[in-house]
Amino acid sequence: MARQRSYHNSGNIPQQSGDAIHSEEWGGISSKEHDEAISLEAAYFGGVPEGTSYRFPYAPYPQTGLDRSAGSNPRPVPGPTSPSLMAQRLLREQQDDEYLASLQADREKELKAVKKTETHRSNEGESFRKVLEEEEFERRLAAKETSLPQEPPLDNENAVTLLVRMPNGTRHGRRFLKSDKLQSLFDFIDVGKAVKPGTYRVVRPYPRRAFSVDDNSLTLDELGLTSKQEALFLELI
Repeated sequence: MARQRSYHNSGNIPQQSGDAIHSEEWGGISSKEHDEAISLEAAYFGGVPEGTSYRFPYAPYPQTGLDRSAGSNPRPVPGPTSPSLMAQRLLREQQDDEYLASLQADREKELKAVKKTETHRSNEGESFRKVLEEEEFERRLAAKETSLPQEPPLDNENAVTLLVRMPNGTRHGRRFLKSDKLQSLFDFIDVGKAVKPGTYRVVRPYPRRAFSVDDNSLTLDELGLTSKQEALFLELI
């Protein structure tokens, strides 16, 4: 087809029709083919090339799972977690929980074992201490029994019979010399093991008078216990 030229009245410039222009720019293709090429280009590159006069709708980017807002370096949109990966995560979390529970149980066992050992040692120490105290107590009682003065005969004019009623109602009696100290009476009571040493005092009911360990250095004569027979009782303190 021969090219059709027209000249503007003012400048004598040849004018080419739109088909002829695009035919030269696009290698002689027709307008329909040109439009299809533009549409395809818009579909891939997102716009219409500059310099074209065609205006037509074009398809958006195909849905490829890429984020076009990221520019020239699109990032893939994360998809849903696969069931197998989720199961592996759950299994790993369960294993971690079981490991921590086992570790805590082991620690508790160790603490119980340490506490049991300490308690056992403490009990052994307490038992050993009690044994030592008991041995010391028996040793002191044996020393008191050994230190008791010899009991005078009944017909000795300086002899005094002391009858002592215990808190449980029983009575213990022994003869002493008026010159013997009150300590001998306390030692005699302690040796009988009816009461614990240091937990009582001796009382004469009439005229009432209480004798304590503070009077142990005094003699029976100095304390007024000079009758042939004196009735006394213990009072717990």
